[in-house]
Amino acid sequence: MPVALLAFILGLIQALTEFLPVSSSGHLILARMWLDFQVVDGLTFDVALHLGTLIAIVIYFWKDIVALARGLVNSLMRRPDPMGRIAWYLIAACIPAAVVGYNYETAIETYFRHPLVIVVTLVLGALLFALAEHKFVHNAPMEKLTLGRAIAIGASQTIALIPGVSRSGITIVTGMMCGLRRDEAARFSFLLATPITFGACLKKSLDLLASDVPMAHDEKVALVVGILTSGICGWLVIRFLLNFLRRHSLEAFAWYRVILAAVVAAFLLF
Repeated sequence: MPVALLAFILGLIQALTEFLPVSSSGHLILARMWLDFQVVDGLTFDVALHLGTLIAIVIYFWKDIVALARGLVNSLMRRPDPMGRIAWYLIAACIPAAVVGYNYETAIETYFRHPLVIVVTLVLGALLFALAEHKFVHNAPMEKLTLGRAIAIGASQTIALIPGVSRSGITIVTGMMCGLRRDEAARFSFLLATPITFGACLKKSLDLLASDVPMAHDEKVALVVGILTSGICGWLVIRFLLNFLRRHSLEAFAWYRVILAAVVAAFLLF
């Protein structure tokens, strides 16, 4: 299979699964196993996928990001601005995942990067979706968040370092458990992803530069195709999910996770 097509497939998987609550890391691990994607260095392609994801978030939420930045400046200058409070909440919410990710991401990926782990976490995630939908009241806008609840949503990202959990899924569910509407929980989740994704992209880019290994032609092709695919498709997926969650529950995603877990389990057994 041509490297450009492989890069397109993995970029599409990244775009769909990074923002939909179904686990991007779990899908990419399975896809790389089944597609035997060995043509391109993993670090190079990780940079492409993270950069594409970051571009999609920044473009879609540009107005929110500008409003948050303005609110942050206003808060520092003692000017009243409700977005300033949300900006500080987002900063505080990023700290737990940043600390755990920086110190333990490699170890977690090493010990938990197995299809059986993905089976278990997919099912547990589906159960959490059902719990959030049926046992918690979730009807508040993002502006009603408290600092403690914002930090709880941010801390939940640490669990998503385990493949199969889904960063968007666990943060949306935690947001709903904190009282947010589905679409508002997703909005906060995506805004929360911006600094985390930027940090991951920067770290992997520095790692790639530090490797000091010349990039082959196939790697350059995969880098460009991966960025474009994950960026363009990611923007479309964000738009779809926010519209979907305004009218529908997480039930469809819960069933998808259960079905995928069953398929992977059957593959491992037979």
